[in-house]
Amino acid sequence: MSNAERTPGDTGNGPGAGGGPRRPYRPGLISGEMWNAFGTLLAGTGFWGLVGYGIDRVTGIGTVFLPVGVIVGMAASLYLVIYRATRRQ
Repeated sequence: MSNAERTPGDTGNGPGAGGGPRRPYRPGLISGEMWNAFGTLLAGTGFWGLVGYGIDRVTGIGTVFLPVGVIVGMAASLYLVIYRATRRQ
């Protein structure tokens, strides 16, 4: 392969070469990552919201822990989405 055919990330496949060629662009890859992030946000919010709702039902206090659970779920799932996005480079 000549230097004109190499991509900037293509350093060869030999030992100690620092990795292989770059992955080809796939049109659905970004869309799939978006749906993964959306699902993580939805699942985290829903799960911790249900936990808060359950605590409210068991204690009989009212709707105190439901909003707390939703906020905790949103914060935790948002942290997880950001962590996954910044780690994937």
